[in-house]
Amino acid sequence: MRRRILLAAAVFGALALAGLAHAATTTCNVAASGGFANCLTVTAPTMEVAKAPNGSATPYRFQLYRFSDGARWGWWQWSDTNHHFVYLSLSGAITGQIDNLGSGTQGYTVTLEP
Repeated sequence: MRRRILLAAAVFGALALAGLAHAATTTCNVAASGGFANCLTVTAPTMEVAKAPNGSATPYRFQLYRFSDGARWGWWQWSDTNHHFVYLSLSGAITGQIDNLGSGTQGYTVTLEP
């Protein structure tokens, strides 16, 4: 049963990544303990994907911020190197932000699907 669940999760993740045809993706280099760093801005995103490059980049936090009115969504915290998907329905220019709670300066992969 556990294998089936893991297989289903892997298939879902692969399909979700394949569906990001119009997405903006970047690598954000974020120093440890520096607070949230601006990473990528997209208008009206429908999904975000965040991924740590290695174990020393964990844990990390991700949040979304709209500068026009100061609205924030999240934060979400993860302690692994998996792709993490958050589905959204937001308007305006939204900026993804990363907070490196690990060590050193790390290059996090962030994708926002408009």
